[in-house]
Amino acid sequence: MLKQINRLFAGIKLHSMYTEQILTNWKYRKYDSQDNEEGEEWKDSRKDVSCTEIHADLLANNEIKDPFLDMNEKEVQWIGETDWEYKNEFIAPKKELKENELVFEGLDTFATVYLNDKEILKTDNMFREYQVNVSDQLLFGQLNTLRIVFKSALLTAKEIEKKRGTLACFNGDPCRLYARKAQYHFGWDWGPVLITCGPYKPVKLVSYNTRVEDVYVKIDTTDLTKPKVSVEATIKTSSSSTVNVEVVDPQGNVIQTFSNPIKKSGLVSYEFEIENPELWYPIGHGKQPLYDVNVSIPSGPTITKHVGIRKVELIQEEFAEQSGTSFYFKVNDIPIYATGSNWIPAHSLQTMLTDQDYKDWLRLTINGHQNMIRVWAGGYYEQDIFYEECDRLGIMVWQDFMFACGQYPGDPEFIANVSEEVKHQLKRLRNHCSITIYAGNNEDYQVAEQCGLEWDPNDTSGDYSNTTFPARTIYETTLPKLVSQYQPDVPYHPGSPWGGNGTADPTIGDLHQWNVWHGSQEKYQNWYKLGGRFVSEFGMEALPNRKTYEQCISDPTELYPQSETVDHHNKADGFERRLALYVIENIKVQGLDFDSWIYATQLMQAECLGYAYRCWRREWRGEGKRYNGGTIVWQINDCWPVASWSIIDFYKRPKLAYYSVKRESQPIGVGMYRTERRDGVVVEDEAFGVAFDYRPTTLSIDLWGVNSKTEDQPAILKVDIYHVTSGEKLKSLPDTDVVLKANSTTEFIKDLEIANDKPVVVYGRFVSKEDGKVLAWAGDWPQPLKYLKFPDRKVDVEVHDGHITLTSDKPVKGVEIIVDGKDTFLQDNGFDLFPGDTYTVVAEDVKESDKVTIRYYH
Repeated sequence: MLKQINRLFAGIKLHSMYTEQILTNWKYRKYDSQDNEEGEEWKDSRKDVSCTEIHADLLANNEIKDPFLDMNEKEVQWIGETDWEYKNEFIAPKKELKENELVFEGLDTFATVYLNDKEILKTDNMFREYQVNVSDQLLFGQLNTLRIVFKSALLTAKEIEKKRGTLACFNGDPCRLYARKAQYHFGWDWGPVLITCGPYKPVKLVSYNTRVEDVYVKIDTTDLTKPKVSVEATIKTSSSSTVNVEVVDPQGNVIQTFSNPIKKSGLVSYEFEIENPELWYPIGHGKQPLYDVNVSIPSGPTITKHVGIRKVELIQEEFAEQSGTSFYFKVNDIPIYATGSNWIPAHSLQTMLTDQDYKDWLRLTINGHQNMIRVWAGGYYEQDIFYEECDRLGIMVWQDFMFACGQYPGDPEFIANVSEEVKHQLKRLRNHCSITIYAGNNEDYQVAEQCGLEWDPNDTSGDYSNTTFPARTIYETTLPKLVSQYQPDVPYHPGSPWGGNGTADPTIGDLHQWNVWHGSQEKYQNWYKLGGRFVSEFGMEALPNRKTYEQCISDPTELYPQSETVDHHNKADGFERRLALYVIENIKVQGLDFDSWIYATQLMQAECLGYAYRCWRREWRGEGKRYNGGTIVWQINDCWPVASWSIIDFYKRPKLAYYSVKRESQPIGVGMYRTERRDGVVVEDEAFGVAFDYRPTTLSIDLWGVNSKTEDQPAILKVDIYHVTSGEKLKSLPDTDVVLKANSTTEFIKDLEIANDKPVVVYGRFVSKEDGKVLAWAGDWPQPLKYLKFPDRKVDVEVHDGHITLTSDKPVKGVEIIVDGKDTFLQDNGFDLFPGDTYTVVAEDVKESDKVTIRYYH
């Protein structure tokens, strides 16, 4: 009995004038509205958790098979069509404090809440926080029972859809558009259908006379040398009290203190200036110092906000030499080229993620030389730890609002619900310096275009409720007003993609470039002419690591490329044809065994994505010529074990594309591009069929340097040209002293003609003038790779504690290192080797005794 009482008091923060009790140890069962008192027996949720979901609980109690394993996803669909009930029993403190509130940080989604069998709340939005004063319902000093009935989100949304009509959408059941719920739960082209429910964020009982409800550290960075800071605290009180504010600099020194009496609820603010502050910068452009702002009341908890001082701007300026406008970010007046990834939820069941998972994922992002991550609109506003880590690491966050690929409602009730959602989320996120832009939705304007919805770009009335695209009111009126009110220091963009003459306009706004894989299914070698001012989505599929398949497929006989179970773990429409198209167009496939197919798809994806980064980053040409401001790949992660566009699979195993993107995103880079011409006309631009054009071609190479640093980088440019088949070095260009201009690309070689009577690879590198170390390198190979032959290659591998060294006697393409028997994180993989070089790959946990194998193209 004593143990049970101790569990009921777990999670209570005690102060003489404030208590906070986080409810843990939930119970659950199916809900029977006819006989819920005599219904199924209550079962314990996962032990000692404050947040949970029904699939996670059923799985923990072995009531269902793992939906990630084999094809078990099909067998658990009944869960999303069932109503569920959660219960929590807790002892309320004695009635010593005047105010007592139950705070529901997140309920998924259609919930009715009962306290001691009295209804106290109905919810219909998982993205909102709800607060209920329960002073009249609590049994003080006694056992209280909280019950939450979760109606099936699928069936509830379908009931609404039946009354209001079916709306247009891409991915998932269209009824999802009526549910303010994570849209990917309804299935996406990379994720399963797992329509879960539950108290997925903490529920807590807060008792107080006075409490600090919210703190906003508002910073005016008009003058970066002396920013004006306003600490705004929202106070709830039923008695007189005092608010104390303390500001601590990044070194731990107290630089400001305030203490003011308060007599009533409301907003109190304190203003001051910081002389010569330490500014926060994105990774690669400076440090990430954070100031601590501590706000407290006597005998109550201290609320601490970790804030970075920075100015962020979205620059959309006209060009002198090209049509359209730029689209790039400045931080603290410094232009920043964005290299990054789109982020989807890292698990189909959010409550099964740990803080360490988030830290691991974001550390992988930083390790990959990425400085921006886009929180995609079909998931959820991420957990606090996500944004805290982005602040700490220097990752800029592109934050979508949660509207994805659909014709959402725009009636007053829906907009009112969304407004409360957005107010809550903006207040929660606005102290995070990593937030760089808010975007209204993902691809909803594309839905409007492709489905023929009423969308007149010239109509700027702001009220579109009487059109077939009513949610435009949300994106162009509701959201910008709320962002301006609650976080005015961050730019707002109505959608992604958005801008110019329709969503496919490459000259204005951002662009989702899906004409490779989707759309017209262009060759990826055409990336150079498929770019835009800011490419916020593009991608290519590849299979995950074999170990990942072995973890999610229990039958070894299903481990082959075309098995039903392997196909089940790929949700993309038409993936068999499209994946085969891009592999067969580019990669020679020797047999169709599982390992060869995995390698072929990963090498193809790596070549495809690296090529895009290289082509588009070239257009960061300096002041007044920033024709491309960022490249954000779709996507970095997965929500379950699957073949998808991710560059790292569900179990955090990088694909080869992770490394090609990493190499192309490094601060100093070599860019190369080859052009074939017939009679002076670029082959790709000719109108007639290449297959029957036998005119001789000429081959030329462009070479440029990339420097994202804020200082010029002197270097020596070295260029070697090899015959691919024989491995013979054909030519070396004279070493050249060069300077890579700061924060831009610099062109060094234009249309260098090279012999086209044999396949040649051009190997370029920048070498430090100080110590001779290679600053950056790249190889430009003939396209497509499938025509190349690599006879008589010899690659030597030496394994040491903490690193692996490799050498080759001839040029080698796509070397993959495999450490047998364990997951070892490699700092590089899938790279090329050239004669005379000793290439060292750092792998901290590799041991000399480990068995290491390699494979490479052919």
